[in-house]
Amino acid sequence: MRELQSLEQQLDTAIKRIRTRKDQLMHESISELQKKEKVLQQQNNQLTKKLKENEKNMADRAQWEQQSLGQNSTTFVLPQPEPPQLLLPSLSIGGTFQGQEAITGENGGRARPGSNPPMPSWLLRHANK
Repeated sequence: MRELQSLEQQLDTAIKRIRTRKDQLMHESISELQKKEKVLQQQNNQLTKKLKENEKNMADRAQWEQQSLGQNSTTFVLPQPEPPQLLLPSLSIGGTFQGQEAITGENGGRARPGSNPPMPSWLLRHANK
């Protein structure tokens, strides 16, 4: 009977150690993912800023060209078509892809019903373990 109680106590102790280690690893993994998310968010902000600057520069250039052509000739100039919007993935965990609708506020800023956001590849590695 004492041997059985001793074995039971050893099993309980081992299970507690395993659970503690598992919790520690999960906390470390979450912390690492939060750091990666922060870095990706900073990169996303920088890219968004560059994109807006490029769009402004293109608009300024087109306006300047139209003014230059308007002063130098009487020919009719067709406006330049707008460049297609880039699809920028949201870098928040569980985020969706932002296209033209999310950037310009079309569709009320809501996600389409029934759409499931794709899982980032870096998260798939952790989910498949």
